[in-house]
Amino acid sequence: MARTILCFFFLCLVALLHPSFSEAVTLGKRNVPAMFVFGDSIVDGGNNVFVDRNVTTRFLPYGIDFPTGPTGRFTNGKNPGDFMSQLLRFPRFLPAFMDPKTTGGMILYGVNYASGGSGILDYPGSLFISLSKQIKHFQTITIPDLRTQFNNRQKLSSYLAKSIFVFNSGGNDCAQECSGSVRKEKCASDEFLESLLANFTHQLKIVYNLGARKFVLFGVQANGCNPQNKATLLPTEKCREDMNHAAITFNSLLRSSIDGMKKSLQGSNFVFVNTYGIVRNVFDNPQPYGFKVVNQSCCTISTGMRGGACVQGSMPCKHRRTYMYYDGAHLTQALYRHLVKKAYTSKLRTEVYPFNVAYLAGLP
Repeated sequence: MARTILCFFFLCLVALLHPSFSEAVTLGKRNVPAMFVFGDSIVDGGNNVFVDRNVTTRFLPYGIDFPTGPTGRFTNGKNPGDFMSQLLRFPRFLPAFMDPKTTGGMILYGVNYASGGSGILDYPGSLFISLSKQIKHFQTITIPDLRTQFNNRQKLSSYLAKSIFVFNSGGNDCAQECSGSVRKEKCASDEFLESLLANFTHQLKIVYNLGARKFVLFGVQANGCNPQNKATLLPTEKCREDMNHAAITFNSLLRSSIDGMKKSLQGSNFVFVNTYGIVRNVFDNPQPYGFKVVNQSCCTISTGMRGGACVQGSMPCKHRRTYMYYDGAHLTQALYRHLVKKAYTSKLRTEVYPFNVAYLAGLP
């Protein structure tokens, strides 16, 4: 009997020390009190619907596979923020900040501030909510609301430190810089990309000073390969590599900055997700991942709409699980699921650096 008990405790100890077991615990138990999402259309949870009631993502075929139908998400179903919230075991999807109901108890599991069309930089005359404005909303509206609810500075500080702050931004800035009709090897200069990173790291420091300690930074994806940009290519070209070069360069700068930010921002931890590499691997070799169509959109694209949006009310492709792109610029729910699974569980430093989101979630 004693030997049996001893063996049992030994096996438990081995299991606890085994990294795959610790990841399973993280997957099965919510160790993070809240998640706050900032960025562009990749993670927009419906904010643009409250900015412009006529935005195309408010109507089918967007949201055809989402539980409640169209919500303003730029895909057929869930986006990366939704999948991340499910992996972190939140009881519901994060509410959009611009929704008037997003207040009080609705914000305790986090808030989505992301706005399609926005960037790291502020663009004069833009209808969309830039990253700096999103952070301002968090600072001037959400934080005071949370202070009222917690009524205890130490508890609020602990809550924010344990929460995860997700950022997906930079893609629209690179696209804007590369939007000219003149094609060249580098459409975005190193000086521009370094300045863009400086703006981004400054914004991250603001959020850190407000109490954030755990950051997930999604890199810019391979926008030069999306259907909208492929339509401008010569028959011999596979992707707009000048646009892809801008994404690769910015991502490299961002990844390289993480160790320095961690040292300068005491108690902080960062995860860089190599969105470009993960998405490009599927584009170049789709079948092992269950995809078949990578060079065209699932929905019919409206030629008159900015960003290659779906024609309102049109019928999308039937086998959406096998398509990589939903519209001219955005990925399908299936591809977003793949991306977030990699972000959450991958052990490859070429995909996540320096560790995955599951490990970040388990950190004290």
